[in-house]
Amino acid sequence: MKHFFIITFVLFIGFTETLFSQVQVHGELSALGNSSVLIQYYEGKVSKSVTLKVTNGKFTWKAPVTEAQKITMIFPGRAVYMFIEPGMMTVKGSRDSLEQLVITGSKTNDEAVAYAKSMKPLVEEENRIFHESLTLTGKEKLVLDEKLAAISGQKDMLGKNYIAAHTQSAFSLNLITEYSRLGNYEDILKMYDQMSEKMKSTAEGQRIADRLVILKRSAVGEKVMAFTKKDDKGNPLSFSAYKGKYVLVDFWASWCAPCRREIPNLIRTYNTFKDHNFTVLSISVDDPGDKDRWLAALAAHQMPWAQVCDLKGWDDDLRVYYGINGVPSTLLIDPQGNIVAKDLRGIALDNKLKELFM
Repeated sequence: MKHFFIITFVLFIGFTETLFSQVQVHGELSALGNSSVLIQYYEGKVSKSVTLKVTNGKFTWKAPVTEAQKITMIFPGRAVYMFIEPGMMTVKGSRDSLEQLVITGSKTNDEAVAYAKSMKPLVEEENRIFHESLTLTGKEKLVLDEKLAAISGQKDMLGKNYIAAHTQSAFSLNLITEYSRLGNYEDILKMYDQMSEKMKSTAEGQRIADRLVILKRSAVGEKVMAFTKKDDKGNPLSFSAYKGKYVLVDFWASWCAPCRREIPNLIRTYNTFKDHNFTVLSISVDDPGDKDRWLAALAAHQMPWAQVCDLKGWDDDLRVYYGINGVPSTLLIDPQGNIVAKDLRGIALDNKLKELFM
């Protein structure tokens, strides 16, 4: 009898270790039928993807996942993000309303849902004002831009406060990952340093540490990388020609709608401060197939400053060096070639320039 209890205990321990060294997700979605689902996730530091067969809207996925993480689940024509963690999970709902999926078995996902709910009023107000601003120009648009900047600041503060209050949370760690995609070195480092050593040692924590190494290159006070690129006439233009000036290096692309919406604001800012030793240099991350569209965009917007593009797309050396993951993105450089600020635009850029010149 004694031996029986020992064997039972050993079997239970073995089952527990297996359960918590992998995730098992059982999905059941209407309007999905017989199709497939693509799942993008990490096994440790390695990015993985797997395609599962869906039968009558049902599928099961098992993977050796030992830490909570955010994954992408891509259905035919639709995609959704969710947080998984070791153990048994279920995903239920409809492929036609993925925003209403019911996900059980992940405390981290529950945390993410609660956070999104707390942010919802600000997000809805931001969307309303943004769409209203699209129909306005001049001073009326500036008023709404100021309101948008204020809401963005509120969202930013709520996120940072959440991280500071939840330093053992995998969701907090993922918030830092999201901030790090477009954020600046100083902010990301401060958030990262608040996290527990346990969270820093996770695979995602290590990825953030790697990202910080790249972001350090665009930290305030760092020297800008020397570069030479071809302008729209095919002539080489070296950044050394701007020595002694304040320069806003503006990364954009002709296919980027937010970039092109920002151009009128940037022209206004340029005209306001051009007599204060300030100029702009636009660097496009268009690829070879976009050359005609890039030139057409230049003709359409008539930006009164230099335009350069190596037509290498996301392989542009400067973009890679600074780890720029999205456009529009900017670097403000002082007359000595030092980085003064990153990713300023609109009202925030105007305020920084007023601080420098007025």
